[in-house]
Amino acid sequence: MSQLDPINDDDILIVYGFHQARLYPEFNRNNVYTLHGVAAFGRLRGRQPRRVFHTGLGLSREAARLLDEFVRLEACYGTAIHHVNELNQHQEVPTP
Repeated sequence: MSQLDPINDDDILIVYGFHQARLYPEFNRNNVYTLHGVAAFGRLRGRQPRRVFHTGLGLSREAARLLDEFVRLEACYGTAIHHVNELNQHQEVPTP
């Protein structure tokens, strides 16, 4: 697995709830959405993001719709979909 590029202002973060957003201060706050906000208002429609990151989304109907939207974004625009855990996979662990 290759290392991810640093987060930029165009990257989108989708969290289950806004309480999770503070764990990822590197994301532009204008591009941070909750699962229910995205599902209810279609905030990704008309956008062509290069990368979308998400936390655990659960098993709700809204989560299933969002996963379908991820498939569409990947197919139409080549959007890379990442779980936020991938951000930490490449951090070097200091040796004692």
